[in-house]
Amino acid sequence: MTLLKIIIFALVLVIAVTFFSLYRNNANLFDAPGPVARLQVFLTSNAAKTSDDHEFKELRTPLFDMNAEELDRRVLGAAADLGWEVLSHDVENQSANFVVYSPVFLFEDDVFVQVQYIDQDRSSLYVESHSRKGRADFAANSDHIQALIKKLR
Repeated sequence: MTLLKIIIFALVLVIAVTFFSLYRNNANLFDAPGPVARLQVFLTSNAAKTSDDHEFKELRTPLFDMNAEELDRRVLGAAADLGWEVLSHDVENQSANFVVYSPVFLFEDDVFVQVQYIDQDRSSLYVESHSRKGRADFAANSDHIQALIKKLR
């Protein structure tokens, strides 16, 4: 009976830690396409990226009412404010690579950002975030993207 209690306790603990991580990483579990689809992604993938037609609205390509050069400068400032480490910055291609460290275990995630020119007064961002280790990120990479976009807005 004691072994069964230990197993149940361990299972409850794992579930609690999983959902706390998802909550902390802004998994938006109850937004479209729903918790099942989101859990399937967040518990089986260690990457996230923006796209024009992403099924998660928070990962759709963000548009900004500023020219590409200004947005590129603001990306660097926002990344610094978020505590991201700059690995490289290509001014000509308006792209940058960053490392983000998780607050608890200091896991490393790589974030690539490229500003995309739309017209003289508008631009957008392509953002990719990948965990260096693990098969599931518990929405951490999606959270990096959301944090950057929020900081830029």
